[in-house]
Amino acid sequence: MSTYCRILIVEDEYLTRQGIKGMIHWEQEGFQIVGEASNGEEALARIEELKPQIVLTDVVMPVMDGIALTQAIQERYPETRVIVLSGYSDFEYVKSIFQHGAVDYILKPTLNQQELLATLCKAAGQIPDFVLTRGGGDSFESVINQALSGFPAPDALEKLRKVFPYPHFFLVGMNVPYVLGNAANLSREAGILAAGAEEFLPGVTARVATIDRKFLLMIVNYAAEPYRSLTERVRKLVAAVRVKSPRAFYVYTREFSGLGLLKETYTRLAALSRQRFYCRDVFIQGEDAFAPAAAEPFDAARFNALVRASDMRQALEQLDAWLRRAVDRHAPGEFELKSLVQDALYQMLAFWEESGMDAERIASLKRDCFIRISEAKFAEDLLEAFGCIRADFLTLFEERAPRQGKRSVQEILDYVEEHCAEALTLNDVAKRFNFNYSYLSSYFSANSREGFSEYLNRARIRRAEELLRKGDIPVSEVCGMVGYGDHSYFCKVFKKFTGKTPSEFRRQCGAAVGGKRWKKS
Repeated sequence: MSTYCRILIVEDEYLTRQGIKGMIHWEQEGFQIVGEASNGEEALARIEELKPQIVLTDVVMPVMDGIALTQAIQERYPETRVIVLSGYSDFEYVKSIFQHGAVDYILKPTLNQQELLATLCKAAGQIPDFVLTRGGGDSFESVINQALSGFPAPDALEKLRKVFPYPHFFLVGMNVPYVLGNAANLSREAGILAAGAEEFLPGVTARVATIDRKFLLMIVNYAAEPYRSLTERVRKLVAAVRVKSPRAFYVYTREFSGLGLLKETYTRLAALSRQRFYCRDVFIQGEDAFAPAAAEPFDAARFNALVRASDMRQALEQLDAWLRRAVDRHAPGEFELKSLVQDALYQMLAFWEESGMDAERIASLKRDCFIRISEAKFAEDLLEAFGCIRADFLTLFEERAPRQGKRSVQEILDYVEEHCAEALTLNDVAKRFNFNYSYLSSYFSANSREGFSEYLNRARIRRAEELLRKGDIPVSEVCGMVGYGDHSYFCKVFKKFTGKTPSEFRRQCGAAVGGKRWKKS
């Protein structure tokens, strides 16, 4: 059983957490960092899981701040000691910290190794039935975590050189929560891998460690054996591991020389582990197998125009084609890919909601999209899920298209009739009704059986006919009242639609000029 005093660090700034972790030789001083959290709410969940004896917390954090966290710890876990990192030295503020249950505080601006260690030792001394044991030395796992944190202790690499005496390295690893799920037993997986290393990698140094309590890392260090030969042995090792852990997926890096490249190589390895999404039928993959393909940008502007034009079929075809190309390229990553597809589908649903679709049905479709997309373990699963969603959306579109199309074009025609005397353009109408300009041009022609300009002129001439029948408005004024600035052009257009000039039309209608009304003969 461990005799270390267990520490949980709660701080919303990643760099500050890393700085604290690298400030002390924790195991050597009798402490062990068992976990981290970025806010108070997350910390409470971690406390329940990790049972730390001391919580080192910041004050100003999102979701739940350090004061509320301290009070909650005092109520739920009274045996846990809290040390607050504060940026304030005001007496009333410090008094408030102690009233809420903290055993001590440290001013962040002056935080240093000596003060932090002294405060921790003081807090450890207040823990019932616990005696702090110091001088145990850093564990291998502690040293390797320091080396990869970006804030290693000055002698961390030197200690690792004693463990890894050979010039050549490569790394093997798996992001355990991502690949196996959050419920996976990290210690069990580490034990399985370590046992496999002893069996399949004799004659080389292969050490296993867990990084940040989620990533399982094996460092392979060797002198002369060819890299390709060793990776074949690692493949056999992982094949054997899968007997006990069938869903395991490991990635191994290229060969590198010297511990100076350890952190850089690990960073690449951690990113590659998330390519599991694109590797359904393999259990181990080398770094060279991942082609460095850049993600293709999604044309969101075109998609939005198609949705606003109610061309849902074409919008879905665009999204489907892009999704298939993304899967072929293995880019972007899983989270970004799923988020983009989900956001695009939500955009379509939002448009339907604006168009009057039942809110409960919209909410149901949103839940269905979210569940299907989030549950897709692999790229192939996502394609299948999208296929089902696409079929549902198209069915809904076909149900709505006849009445929706008729309603949309009728609204446009009514608007043009009402505003025909204004300096109206197709672009004005497109913006008002949230239609793509090019699409609206063909859409308008198809539904009204004539182009926009032709329809606008016809509406204006109908209005002119009404005014000319009244008989008391001069033709020159009628011209301006229906939207024409040029009298001769007005007469030309009027004759095109009626077969008569405006004056001829007025005479035929029996209208009078100069305020006198002519009776029809």
